[in-house]
Amino acid sequence: MQKLKVGDTVQVMKGAERTQTVKRGKVLAIDREKRRVRVEGLRLVKRHLRKSQQNPEGGIIEKPGTIDLANVMVVCPKCDKPSRVGIRMDGEKKKRFCKRCDAFID
Repeated sequence: MQKLKVGDTVQVMKGAERTQTVKRGKVLAIDREKRRVRVEGLRLVKRHLRKSQQNPEGGIIEKPGTIDLANVMVVCPKCDKPSRVGIRMDGEKKKRFCKRCDAFID
């Protein structure tokens, strides 16, 4: 079972995106082979688009780039703090839980 899933809220803990203010966002995509994660609103990169049928204007768009998987932590929905994630059996199902407050994340 994965400890990080698409749709989780994460906080940047290390790297170039970390600043004095807390930077959080939802996970849009995960590349497990390269160990990179794409987070909504973080690490914005500019891409130049040629005019086409789908984009008749062309121009420059901003889209989220990737951040290393080790630089982000899952934010617990109950305690609202970044936390490590553990896996525990709940009946017959495996569930993720917050190691800080012991609440289930899923």
